[in-house]
Amino acid sequence: MIEQTATVVSVEAGYAWVIPQQAAGSCGSCKSSGSCATSSPLELLSRKEPQKMRVLNPLYARPGEQVVVGMQGEALIVYSLLAYLVPLLALLFAAFIGREVFAFLGFNGELGAMLAGVAGLLGGLRFANLFSLRSLNSPDFQPVILRAKESVIYSQIIPSP
Repeated sequence: MIEQTATVVSVEAGYAWVIPQQAAGSCGSCKSSGSCATSSPLELLSRKEPQKMRVLNPLYARPGEQVVVGMQGEALIVYSLLAYLVPLLALLFAAFIGREVFAFLGFNGELGAMLAGVAGLLGGLRFANLFSLRSLNSPDFQPVILRAKESVIYSQIIPSP
């Protein structure tokens, strides 16, 4: 389970909209963000409004509460493969087929590879989008509020026999 602290900004039937908390600085891995060599001088110009996420709300958290949001690691792997691997494989496969088809028809094979590659990339992105929209109906693939940030996890304090 991958966990992230977030702030609830609004609620609706069974769901909450949260804003994940980000550490200051570019990478957020240390407290020296002001003097870090990895921080960009243009970082102040690129600051955007935080991205809101819709999560399951079984604890009935209210706006303003600090909560811990979790997501299954397997779901993150599936979404990563959908976002990166599927469009790339579709691009390569379509480019190969396009090159061969154009060469067989007597046209420029490289032009066919480029055109078919772009079509394959767009088709792969569309497939990934449709699959991810269908998986949002499954609770296994949705992020969920696990606990309030202040709550204590007793299994970590008292050793189990």
